[in-house]
Amino acid sequence: MPTAAETLIARLQADCTAAEAAERSVRANVEAQIQAAERARAFAWRRLSALSDMARVAALEPDREVAVERQLEVLFREIGWIEGGLAELAESARPLIDWLRPIAEALHAEAHPARAEPDGAGAPPAQEPPLTDPIAAFRAFEAWYEAERGEAFLQVYERYMPATPVVEF
Repeated sequence: MPTAAETLIARLQADCTAAEAAERSVRANVEAQIQAAERARAFAWRRLSALSDMARVAALEPDREVAVERQLEVLFREIGWIEGGLAELAESARPLIDWLRPIAEALHAEAHPARAEPDGAGAPPAQEPPLTDPIAAFRAFEAWYEAERGEAFLQVYERYMPATPVVEF
């Protein structure tokens, strides 16, 4: 039969064990929240980088088809998938281009809005694509890519950097 002191100590030890388990749970939750926030921050900056580079190219080129091609080249060059043109991409990249082309077209349309005619007609030419929100379209592309490939598209910006020895001269 345990003594009163032993029972008291056993209860206090159980409290300690429960408190340690609760602390581990809180730490794990906080760590998961921090990792999610870090990923969201990193992806927001990568999204900014990708779309701002594409928007700059769109603004510089008045011809829509040329602008779209150059925007896609800039994006794929930035992530390291090509060095020259889109022809370097494998056939498996075709769905990506199909998703990204409307984004590039929307960026071009924002940079070069259709001018209103003097008689007030102002309707854009028939060959212009409907205006899309490029940010919403890019997020939809990201969701498709993750569902299709099992990883986030913006993850492709992470490149392994091998350790470099420091040499002092």
